[in-house]
Amino acid sequence: MEHDIWGSRSLAEDRVEYMTIGDLHLWIKYRNEEVWIAHAYKDEIKRKSASDQPPKQIEWTRWAHKTSSSKVSVSPVYPDKPLLVHSEYNLKVSPETRIQIFARIPIWVRISLAHNGYQLIELPTVKLSRTWFGTPMEGELCFHATTKARRDLSQVDKKPFLVSCPIKIVNKSDEELTFSNFCFRVERLSMYLHDNELWADETEIIYQGEDLHSEVVMTGKLPEGIARKQLLTKPRKEVHKSLATRTFKLFSKIQF
Repeated sequence: MEHDIWGSRSLAEDRVEYMTIGDLHLWIKYRNEEVWIAHAYKDEIKRKSASDQPPKQIEWTRWAHKTSSSKVSVSPVYPDKPLLVHSEYNLKVSPETRIQIFARIPIWVRISLAHNGYQLIELPTVKLSRTWFGTPMEGELCFHATTKARRDLSQVDKKPFLVSCPIKIVNKSDEELTFSNFCFRVERLSMYLHDNELWADETEIIYQGEDLHSEVVMTGKLPEGIARKQLLTKPRKEVHKSLATRTFKLFSKIQF
């Protein structure tokens, strides 16, 4: 699916539009003043060829609205939970050191009514397992991301279902920071389209010690070459300058 899918589109009466991104297959149509949507994932579809109709085992879901419209908006959004992101390699960051890394995470697709923004459905482009970050007494449910945080993206392939997220990690403690994974909270990030790639604004994570919360700062800074007018999606939650939260603490390996 090309990036020109993002935005508004008008559905012809009873004509199915088929699209795919990542492992997600989508069918959308407008019928009798209702929006119909069906979806499936790669591992649920036996045939390899695309079709203008979903497989028989896939059911349609229908939406009726008081002000019906055949025009829908399709937009990329971040997952609705934090992600546990792995470093490309175990990384040691000495005190008073600042580093730049990038995480590429799978997006979700949001379909809403174009005229009033009424949300119909959100679907992940890739199925993610869930995991617990923290201790049995204190923590939160996260998605386990299969992608790895890297120092450089120049040698990776472009993939339309991944958003590249620039992250600065600052070690302001007097101890060495050693980590192989971290909790990445994406609900306060915006998403931009640049050169057929999805990009996030910058996050800064300030490590202050093993027993202290890290300060997570939404800098709002955009990667070089990206302009505000290329905004596709606003944050899920209201943007605050910073929040204090656990980021590098060991997590439970229980998966759901």
